[in-house]
Amino acid sequence: MTSTPSPLAEPRPSRAGAWIADSPFLIYLTPTIWGATFPAMKLALDSLPILSAMAWSRGLGALAVAATLPLLARGHLSRAALRRVAGPGLLLGTFIFLGYTLQTWGLDLTTATNAGFITGLYVVFTPVLALLLFREATGVWVWVAVAISVAGMALLSVPALDDLSLNSGDLLVLGSAVAWAAHIVALGRFAPRYAALPLSFAQMAAAALLHLVVALLGPGLRGADAASIWHLLAITGVLGSGVAFTLQVLAQRKIDAARAVVILAGESLSAAVFAAFWLGERLLVHQWVGAALVLAAMTVSELGARRRAIHLEPSSAA
Repeated sequence: MTSTPSPLAEPRPSRAGAWIADSPFLIYLTPTIWGATFPAMKLALDSLPILSAMAWSRGLGALAVAATLPLLARGHLSRAALRRVAGPGLLLGTFIFLGYTLQTWGLDLTTATNAGFITGLYVVFTPVLALLLFREATGVWVWVAVAISVAGMALLSVPALDDLSLNSGDLLVLGSAVAWAAHIVALGRFAPRYAALPLSFAQMAAAALLHLVVALLGPGLRGADAASIWHLLAITGVLGSGVAFTLQVLAQRKIDAARAVVILAGESLSAAVFAAFWLGERLLVHQWVGAALVLAAMTVSELGARRRAIHLEPSSAA
């Protein structure tokens, strides 16, 4: 008897798509790419207003995902598959829109020192939201990794150990951290149930549409200015939005939100490395300690996940 496929089952991917979906290491590329977008966006904002830059970045991200659909799915996608992900995509896209908007406007009102640390608090908010909303209990190793990563990001983000003051923009950045945590938690629920590539496109298309509307109501798109920095927008849009968020969707089909968020926190370390090579910024001794703690948190999270997997693995004995 031939079984009937689930209506939520993902269309059979191409050979390239199957390799991407099955690779367990691709989630590590997401924070690496996100780290590169920090200096790229910093330079882009010299030529574009905030709202225009965000609209171009998310728009290019949506186009990048759309371009991969026929390549990785080879015609196995359908209108029905896209309709199924419309609702989840709108919710996820709204979280992306809120995260980027609150984070960017908060940066305009507070110091980069405070913003860097407060944004990283999504590492704490993610397991808390997962526990409160869905009763998703996390192991002790996750909380240990969270504590280590928060300490590491605090040291990595603070240029001087006595330079951590509050500012009126801090609440906006704190709101962005909650939005990013909500996105990670929601994606953890949706990713295993829906086709990965349509879901990735739906969320980025929703975010791009929201950013486009806001930009058109404000400064406009400023096409000529955007064309002059196309290479920066390619990094923040095609790579940072299209590629990185797609890899996150694929990865969270296989790992839970609490584990994913510790890995994604590596973007703070990646940003510091790219800023050092690209913008000439240098880390102080305590910031190198912070970078080491972020790497240690990722290691603790992975080792804890493997120990838990071995513990839960059913015995092969008859």
